Amino acid sequence: MRAGRRDKLVRFWPRTITLDALGTESEVNGAAIAVWASVQYGTGAERREAGQAGSAQSATFRVPEFTELRAATERWEIEHDGARWGITSIAPISGGDVEFVAVKKGA
Repeated sequence: MRAGRRDKLVRFWPRTITLDALGTESEVNGAAIAVWASVQYGTGAERREAGQAGSAQSATFRVPEFTELRAATERWEIEHDGARWGITSIAPISGGDVEFVAVKKGA
């Protein structure tokens, strides 16, 4: 994926697991981190090759690397175009960018 224009405003939602006094786990959203991204949507052929045949929409979000996103994990979500996207992989890219591959939730 080429760098492309960062013309889409996306929000990263940190999600963490917390334990209550009884040891029960619950997932909690942190504060959203807004960032401009380049977004490239995956094709049906790419999903089949990845073993994800079906109607799930995938996309790659390329953003500049910065402190707040260094803690990102696959547990986090991306909000884009009115939908939530589950992160499936994170890869640093030369030139100080990071690529997040995600699948649209609820698709």
